[in-house]
Amino acid sequence: MVRKTKPLDTPGPVTSRQLLAVLKRSPAAMGWRELVERFAGRGSRKALRLLLNGLMRNGEIRQDHRGSYHLTDESKGEIDVLAGRARQLTFRGVAVERGRRFRLRPGDKVEARIQGDSARVLGVIDYSPTPVVGELRRHSHYAYVESLSPEYKGRVSLIEVPPDGRDGDTVRVTIVGEDRRGLSGFVSEIVSTARGAAHAAETLLASHRVPVEWPDGVTKAAARLPKGVMAGRYRDRAQLEKLPLITIDGETARDFDDAVFAERRGRGWRLVVAIADVAHYVKPAGALDIEARERGNSVYLPDRVVPMLPETLSNHLCSLRPQEARLAMVCDMRVSALGKVTGFEFYEAVIRSWERLTYTRVNEFLTTGRLDVDVAVHRSLTELHELYKAFSRARDERGGLDFDTHEAVLELAGDEVVAIHPVTRNDAHRLIEEAMIAANVCAARFLEKAEHQGLYRVHEPPQGEKREQLRQTFAFAGVRMQRGELTPTGIRKALAALAERNDAWIFEMLVLRSMNQALYTPANKGHFGLALPSYMHFTSPIRRYADLVVHRSIKHIIHDEHPSMSDDWLNDTGKQISMTERRADEVGWGVEGWLKCEYISSRIGQSFAGVIVSVTEFGLFVELSGFYVQGLVHISELGTDFFQYRPQAMSIVGERSGRNFAMGDELQVRLVEVVPSLGRVNLELVGPGRGTGSKRGVRGGRRRNR
Repeated sequence: MVRKTKPLDTPGPVTSRQLLAVLKRSPAAMGWRELVERFAGRGSRKALRLLLNGLMRNGEIRQDHRGSYHLTDESKGEIDVLAGRARQLTFRGVAVERGRRFRLRPGDKVEARIQGDSARVLGVIDYSPTPVVGELRRHSHYAYVESLSPEYKGRVSLIEVPPDGRDGDTVRVTIVGEDRRGLSGFVSEIVSTARGAAHAAETLLASHRVPVEWPDGVTKAAARLPKGVMAGRYRDRAQLEKLPLITIDGETARDFDDAVFAERRGRGWRLVVAIADVAHYVKPAGALDIEARERGNSVYLPDRVVPMLPETLSNHLCSLRPQEARLAMVCDMRVSALGKVTGFEFYEAVIRSWERLTYTRVNEFLTTGRLDVDVAVHRSLTELHELYKAFSRARDERGGLDFDTHEAVLELAGDEVVAIHPVTRNDAHRLIEEAMIAANVCAARFLEKAEHQGLYRVHEPPQGEKREQLRQTFAFAGVRMQRGELTPTGIRKALAALAERNDAWIFEMLVLRSMNQALYTPANKGHFGLALPSYMHFTSPIRRYADLVVHRSIKHIIHDEHPSMSDDWLNDTGKQISMTERRADEVGWGVEGWLKCEYISSRIGQSFAGVIVSVTEFGLFVELSGFYVQGLVHISELGTDFFQYRPQAMSIVGERSGRNFAMGDELQVRLVEVVPSLGRVNLELVGPGRGTGSKRGVRGGRRRNR
C-alpha cells in the first residue's frame, strides 16, 4: 500500500539537500511513487530520477530489492575485513567490493563507503598484522618471498634483504604496505631451514596456521591425568576384558581408538565395536577440550602427526593398546543375515584388547587361513569377514558408493622420499570400514530416538554445473545417466558400465571431484556417498572432535542427563571443525604434492608415459604413470595449430589438423620444470602420443593397460 504524503510547499525544483532531509525524517523507506507524490509540482520526473541516480552514485542513498530508497547506513567509515573469498571480501556480513587498486586480505583495515548490504573500498588504512608465510628467494641485489599462505598467492617484496636465511628457507613476513608489484614487508622470523619432508611439513603447517604447540594449561591438565586404568575401580561399567576384542590398523599407527569383535548368533551376528572413552577424561570447557575444539582433528603427514589431543591421551591412556585395561564406549549390535542392523545398545565398559593386528596380517589370514593368534580371535576374524560380505551386499542394495581410490603412499628414508607405492585396499580394510559405518549409523539413530542433538556428518549430492558436467562426461564415454537429480545408485551403474576400461579410475576421480565436501552440522541432510538418511561420526574421538561431541550426547542419554550443548554452540562447533578438517586436508595434500615433486625434480629432461586426467582451455593435465604426479602441458606446447576446447567432450581439437587430445588418452611427455613448494609441474609433448591424429573424443575404444 502506498502511503499518502503531503507535497512540499517550497517553490522551485527539488534539491539533493531537501530530498535527503525527507528521507532522513521518513520512518520507512520511500518508493518511486511516494517520492513523485511528495515532490509533485517541483519539476519533471526525469529530473527527480537523475537526482536519485546521482545520489546513489555518490553513495549517499541506496535502493533495496523492492525499489525503495534509503539513506546509506554510513557514508564513510573504517572497517576491518574479516573473511576473504576469490572475488569479494566481507565484514560483519556486508560484501566489500575488491577494487583493482587494492589487494585485500582478512584482517586489513580499510576506509570504505557503506551502502546498505555492500561497501566500496576507498583506501587501505592498515594492513593485517597476520603475517604471510612463504619461501625466501634471494638474488644478487634483491629478495622476495613466494607466499604459501592460503589467503594470499603471489610474491611479497622485501623492503630490505634479510641478513639471515638461505634461498629456499621458509620465512614469516610482516606486511607493511604494497607497491606496484603487490604486498611488501620484512622478514620477521625464519620458520624452517630444513629440507625434505620436515621442511615441507613445517612450512605448510605454519602457512595454514595449524597449532603445533600445547598451551601451558593443556600441558598441566594432561600431567594430572592418571597413568593407567585400574579396572577394579569401574564396577559400574560392563566388564568386557574377557571378550576377544582386537584392533586392526596400519603398520605405522600409534593411536588405536577402535576395537572389534564378532560372533555368530543364529543366522545373523553379534557385532561389538568398542571405542576409546575420551569423553571420560576430556571434560567440556576444560583446557583439553578448548584446545581439542580449536584443533578440530589430528593432522596426518608423511613424517609426523599433529595430534588433536596430547600424547598422554592419544598414544597412551586412550589408545586401546593390547593387554592393557582401557575405558571404552561400546556399540553392541545385532545384525541379520542380510546385513541389516536389527538392534543395538550403547554402554560404557572396561575392555582389554587381545591383539594389535595390521591390515596386512589380517588380509593374509583371510586368504590363507593362517595367523598365530588365540583360537577365539581366529573365530572372531572369520565371522567379521562373513559379516563384511553381508554389509557389502546391503551397501550394494541401497546404492552406497565405494571407490578403490587412486592414491599413493610415500616411503621415506630420513627426510627423503625413496619410493612411491600405490595404496591397495583389501578386505581387511573394508571389514573395519563397514563395522565403523554400522556403529556410526547406530549413533545417529540412538540420538534421534532420544531427541538429543549431535553433529551429523552431512554429504549433499552434486549440484548445478558440476552435476551436468559429470552427466556429460559419462555421456561422451557412451554411458547415459537418467535426467534429474543424481542418485548414488545411478552413479554406481554408470561406473559399473566403465569398470572394464583401464581408465575407469579417471571417471571415479571425476565423480569424487564433482561431490560436495562433507561437513559437520546439527541439521541432518543425509549422506549422499554412503546412501544413508542419517549419519554421525562416533568411532574416532582421539583424532576427531565431532566424535567427542557425539560421545557426550550418548553419555547424557545413558546417564539420563539433560543435554548441555546449545544450538548456537553446535552450529559454531560444526563450522569450526569443518574448517579444520578442510585445513588438514589442504596441508596433507600440499605436503604430499611437494614431496612427490621433489622426488621427480632430479629427472628434469627425462621422458615419461602419462595419461590425460583433465582438459582445460589452457592445456592438458597429465598424470605421470607410476608417480601419481600431475603436470601441465600448456596449449602452446601442442603445436602451431589453433586448438579449440570442447568442455562437453573433455577434449581439445586442432582446427586444421583435427588432432584430438581427450581425457584418458596416453601420451609421452618430457619433464621441463618443477617447483615443489607450489606443486607446479610443467611438461611438454614428446612424439605423437595417443591423442595425435585421433578424431574421436572420450567416446571410443578401450585404452591399453596403464
